[in-house]
This record gives sequence, structure tokens and C-alpha cells, in this order.
Amino acid sequence: MIATAKRGLGHYCLTGFSLLVLFFLIAPILIIIAVSFSPGEMIMFPPKGLSLRWYHNYFNDPNWMGATHVSIVVALLTAICSLVLGILVSIGLVRGKFIGKNLLRALLMGPLIVPKIVTAVGLYFLYMHLRLLGSLMGLVIAHMLIAVPYVVMIMTAALYGFDRRLEWAARSLGASSPKVLWYVSWPMLRPAVISAALFAFIESFDDIILSLFLSQLTQPTLPRQIWVNVQQFIDPTIAAVSTMMTLVSVLGLGLVVMVQWLTARRTKQMTG
Repeated sequence: MIATAKRGLGHYCLTGFSLLVLFFLIAPILIIIAVSFSPGEMIMFPPKGLSLRWYHNYFNDPNWMGATHVSIVVALLTAICSLVLGILVSIGLVRGKFIGKNLLRALLMGPLIVPKIVTAVGLYFLYMHLRLLGSLMGLVIAHMLIAVPYVVMIMTAALYGFDRRLEWAARSLGASSPKVLWYVSWPMLRPAVISAALFAFIESFDDIILSLFLSQLTQPTLPRQIWVNVQQFIDPTIAAVSTMMTLVSVLGLGLVVMVQWLTARRTKQMTG
């Protein structure tokens, strides 16, 4: 009975501490969301009333809309290119047999280990010589350096768990390679592909360090536009934009969870 009581007390203490940490992490986001609905000219918490004024200002400001357009275009191109390159690299790492495979895998994870500011400074001087500084293609390539490792991690995990006997069985029954890819491989790897694409998109969409060094001031990304506005003047529009960016990230992660849940449910129904 004493041991049970101790376990119960420890459980409640751990639960309380976990909730406290969770609140500490979420509190800044909740404050920003509340401030974004403030009717006043200055950022203050708690807001004195509720208003959509600053969301209206965001959607009607050409600077904010231009930065949003740039961020979306860069993030989409980054997600697509990173997905294609990451899948090809993952197939080579999982199914290929060559010398230095482990070294290549470690090098691919390098951008996640090296501080992003170091990567940004190095690319800045490299782009000056290559005349890519301030170009859309240069920014996409820079974001790919950070996004590809996420794609490789997700896809290699999925490929290691993929049973290749399903492909062999389909081919033994006369299915062509395109049919095997579409009817066998794609349904099994689809959750990982969607998750990898969403992670690459979010990583690019939220980046500010690479954008500060490599994007043009006349065509900034959304995080850089926030940084510029903070340097010049602060109004609740920044809170509204931050709320929108948080919503994009939350929706992306929610979609990943939903895809994984639907896949697990379908697998359970098929095996059940």
C-alpha cells in the first residue's frame, strides 16, 4: 500500500511538472495570439478589447503580402526539390551497397549539427562569387541544405520498414515497374512522403537566419519582413503575422499526424 501511495504521489508530481513545462512553452504563443486581436496602436497584454484590425492591415499591406508570396514560393520549391533529392538519396542509402555509405549519411546530417548562422555566413561569401546572392534560386538551394536532412531521415526510416517482398511478388505476377511503383510502393510510402514534404515546407517557411543573409531587402521572406518591421517600428501587425505563421506550422504538423493516423487505421483494418 505504501509503495502504491508513493507511486501515486510521484505520478501526480511528474504530471504537474510536465503540465507546468508545457504551459511555459505554450504561454508565449498564447500571448502573441491574444495581442494580435488588440484594437490599440501598441503591443500590450492583456489587450483592451478584441479587433481584427491588424489582420485586415496584414492582408491589405502590399509589403506583407509580397513577403508572404515570396515565402510560399520559396517553401514550395524547397519542399519539391528537397523531396525529389531526399528520396533518391534515401533509396541509395537503404538499398545501395557502396563504400563510404555511413560517411555520406553523416555528412548529410551535417547541416543540422552546424549552427545555422555559420552556414548562412559561408553561403553568403560563396554566393557573392557565384552571383547568387539575393536570387530566388540561391535561397531555395540554401533552404534545401536544411530541409534535405529531414527528408532523408523520414524516408530512410520508411524504406527500412518497407517489405520489398511485396514488390517482388507484384513483379513475379507480371506487373511492370511503373505499376509496382504506383500500386505497391506508393501506398506504403505515401505517409512518409507527405510528412517529409510538410517538414521541408515548414522548415523553409519559418527560416529567418538564411533569409537575412541571402534574400533581397526588396523581396524579403515573411520572417525577414517581421525582422525589418521590428527594427523600424512595432505594432500588433507583427503579432497577427506571427499568429498566421504559427497556424501554418500547427496545421502542417496536424496534417502529418492525421496522415499517420489514417494510415495506421487502414493498416489495422486490412490486417484485422
